[in-house]
Amino acid sequence: MIANKIKPKVKKVIDKFPTHVDIYRNSRNEFGEPAGEELICSVKGFYHEGNNMISAITKDKGEIKRNKQRFLMVIYDDETIKIKENDYFLLDNKKHRIKDLGNQNRLNIYFDMLLEEC
Repeated sequence: MIANKIKPKVKKVIDKFPTHVDIYRNSRNEFGEPAGEELICSVKGFYHEGNNMISAITKDKGEIKRNKQRFLMVIYDDETIKIKENDYFLLDNKKHRIKDLGNQNRLNIYFDMLLEEC
């Protein structure tokens, strides 16, 4: 019921500001040795930044400094369900690693994935 209300709104935002990326994973062979990168899926999402993470609090001046966090929002479907933490993609020639999938309230409607620039 709630998915029928939220999913179209998220899809509308993604369609208005699309970001196309290919998600990769560092795979291993049967002996546990690195076997190179493996294409997991190609997705369309909404890339956005937030600033809700406090990076440092300096006590002398009473300043609070905040770092911007990067997110990629994608619809939960058969392709995006393959994505795991530590997968990565290239965006604007910069490598971004997925730190957290951000399955909002575990409703399986959309992922708002927290990214780390490598």
